[in-house]
Amino acid sequence: MSFNNDISLQQRPGAQPLELLSPERTMEIVLEALRELVEYELAVVMRLEAPDRLVVRKAVGPLYTPRLEGYSISLTRRQDIARLLEHKEPKLFGEHEAHIDTYYDILDLPNGHSCLVAPLYIESTLIGLLTLDHRACNRFSPSIVRFISTISKLISVSMVQSDASRSLMEKTRELTEERNRLLDESADAFRDLVGVSAVWRRVLDAVRLVAVAEVPVLLTGETGTGKEQVARKIHQLSHRASGPFIAVNCSALVSSLAESELFGHEKGAFSGAVAMRRGRFELADGGTLFLDEIGDLPLELQPKLLRVLQDGKFERVGGEHSVAVDVRIIAATNIDLESAIAAGKFREDLWYRLHVFPIHLPPLRERDQDAALLAEYFVSQIRRRPGFESLALSPSAIERILATEWRGNVRELRNAIERAAILARRGSIFAEHLVPATNAYQARQAQGAYQADSAATSASAAISEPSSMYFPPLDDALRAHIIAALKKSGEKIYGSNGAASLLGMKPTTLQSKMKKLGIRSSSFSAPPDTKP
Repeated sequence: MSFNNDISLQQRPGAQPLELLSPERTMEIVLEALRELVEYELAVVMRLEAPDRLVVRKAVGPLYTPRLEGYSISLTRRQDIARLLEHKEPKLFGEHEAHIDTYYDILDLPNGHSCLVAPLYIESTLIGLLTLDHRACNRFSPSIVRFISTISKLISVSMVQSDASRSLMEKTRELTEERNRLLDESADAFRDLVGVSAVWRRVLDAVRLVAVAEVPVLLTGETGTGKEQVARKIHQLSHRASGPFIAVNCSALVSSLAESELFGHEKGAFSGAVAMRRGRFELADGGTLFLDEIGDLPLELQPKLLRVLQDGKFERVGGEHSVAVDVRIIAATNIDLESAIAAGKFREDLWYRLHVFPIHLPPLRERDQDAALLAEYFVSQIRRRPGFESLALSPSAIERILATEWRGNVRELRNAIERAAILARRGSIFAEHLVPATNAYQARQAQGAYQADSAATSASAAISEPSSMYFPPLDDALRAHIIAALKKSGEKIYGSNGAASLLGMKPTTLQSKMKKLGIRSSSFSAPPDTKP
């Protein structure tokens, strides 16, 4: 889909469209018309390009020379011309009046030639200078001077309007090119946001539209739907692409240190603050700050975030002066913020600030055939690794992928493909290699493979076989669920076989929930690339 870049004036039906004239062509027409009334051999219009510099915009007439193109005059050096401009009135030099020719260094005009200069003003604003020259004497009469005094005002207006037209044409061209690029569905920018379903295409359309804006964006959807990836894509397509993209998981923020993490602190602000430290907002200055799981942001920090959104200013912890930042906010959540507002856990005014342009990411089960396309995309990425060049999806694997609900969404599918690539021994992936984490958990739970402490075991039993007499508290049930996953994973949180993968959530989210529920373990395995 593309848009025509041509800008034209509307004509009556059947007539050829008239394109907007360039400033140079406009000035050429004006000066040619002027020659029908005033006999000159050289007419030059100069534009004030800097406070002390005039630059030739257009020159016409028999005395024209290419050396006039781009010719400039420094008003600091040519004080005589500067004084003429200050008087704001046309000046006709007499036949025997001593003066320095305007273009003395590139044109050799005879003594006593006719020379008329007229400052170009719009009200009190200096626009430029008009000069008329003729090699013969006494070509310009006092009546012509009065006429030029009037016509110079029209030339000033014409020049300003021509400049505005050129600026409009350039901006329109840039915006059209940018819009065509964003609307081009085959653009490389969206190559990693795989999917052709109608619901997913609506997401991509929204990303294209909001990317070039500066408004906050709120991404909603279940865990694993790709909210951070979409946030990065909005940043990459925005005018802030060259700036930083800083991601913060609000659920992983420790309440006592959350303010310092986001806004920084001054030296000595609290025990252990041995030096000034910049927070995430300052690190994101000139770019984008992605606030994941915004619904878990501590309630006491929400007014401070609201002020940054409104004024672009905040104070570091222990600071006395405001810090100004230029940051675009993209927030994401997998919970219903309106319900959180009703429960008093989220500020309504902050929600309005974040909810300027909401984008809902659909779960994978609602995206038709996209699961198969995503699986093939993940396989193509794995094929780039040494030893996996022959990896491929079999027809049975594709059928299994399309038949699975993938409750963990794109993240769960990707983890399943990673496991399947290992099980397939770098060959073809078959249906038996694909076991979703949620299905594996349910199968092992049915076999009684998970064991926890007595409290967790009784809570789990109550979940699997609910009784009309007893339902465990939700926190107890969730605690038992997490403990079971930790025991099955050998207390690993990260990795494809970690507890976070089994539960279909981010490792940082799991750690946050463990803190809230008071779950502790003697050792947690770090991510593979983390150094001790």
